[in-house]
Amino acid sequence: MSDESNALLALKNAWSGAVAASDEVRKMAPVVAGLDESTPLAGLDLETYHRISLAQSNAVLALRGLVEQLQKNRDK
Repeated sequence: MSDESNALLALKNAWSGAVAASDEVRKMAPVVAGLDESTPLAGLDLETYHRISLAQSNAVLALRGLVEQLQKNRDK
């Protein structure tokens, strides 16, 4: 495999990871949007919200970092 093939494979995998993580955020959207304003914080599954949002954030930041590195490599 060439360096370009590896770079493209990394981009595809990082992109897929970001999409999958974003899908998890999207799945939770109706749950969060449907929360009653009187719901006490103690009644929320904040651990799940944290896990899903952290996974999405990490995936997007990893994708961004990869794209920035690919840009630097391309411009050399």
